[in-house]
Amino acid sequence: MSRLQTLGLACGVAIGMCGSAQAGYTLLDNFNGYATGQTTVVTGNTWHAEFSNPDGTNHTGNSNIIDGGNGGNALQAKGGAAWRGAERDLTGTDAAVLVNETQTFFWQVKVDYYGDTGIGDWVYDFMMGLSPSVDNIDTNNAWQDFSVMPYINNAPNSPYINANGPGTFWAPMQRNVWTNVWVVINNDEFDPTFDLYYSTGADAPVLVIQDADWRNFAAGMDLNAIGFMAAGWEFSEYLIDNIYYADGVDLSYPVPSPGTLALIGLSGLVARRRR
Repeated sequence: MSRLQTLGLACGVAIGMCGSAQAGYTLLDNFNGYATGQTTVVTGNTWHAEFSNPDGTNHTGNSNIIDGGNGGNALQAKGGAAWRGAERDLTGTDAAVLVNETQTFFWQVKVDYYGDTGIGDWVYDFMMGLSPSVDNIDTNNAWQDFSVMPYINNAPNSPYINANGPGTFWAPMQRNVWTNVWVVINNDEFDPTFDLYYSTGADAPVLVIQDADWRNFAAGMDLNAIGFMAAGWEFSEYLIDNIYYADGVDLSYPVPSPGTLALIGLSGLVARRRR
């Protein structure tokens, strides 16, 4: 029995049964502390949008902070011929995944299309995950940017979340519905892998793939960057919200209730000792 199966049995295979919903998690960002608008400009260079200079000039306007309809703001990336999205440097923070560490990331993602209703022949194309450095992200091809890389693809009315590795790993998503994503990263010095889970609403996490392959870059490297990059059809839209991280394996549901969220009222990294 794997470590994840053991954890699932111990927790009753249900979110919220592993103690306090936020006990093990630290909020990386929920985007509520920023004004809506272009990413690099309004986040104080916390998130860097594609094709933008450090001062935010020459921004394409395809990566933005918007009202995501998920209890607050969200990060929006629009599809198109070029890679579009945003990345964040995690160097020196507890969110970075060092060699020989196991860490869980959680975020929520929603896919949809807008504008043109004649959807035609196109596919979703969205990369998300972690990389050794922000210098790797949005350089030539987002398929080559990440070590840990779940991705979303397939036809317009049937998006899938998946990853590269053994077993069945295509999990159907619903368009215009927030999907919960758990990525359990085992940054082993010699054989790094990750496990991908997903759900909707407050449902328990469902295993998509276990021991997924490192997509790019060599083993034995710290993961110091997180990014979300879109391509595909120009009218496709991807929203990211509620990014959390936790030491070890944590399949609980970290997003607080709206009342609790209002009390928390924070955005960005929170200092935390590693266990």
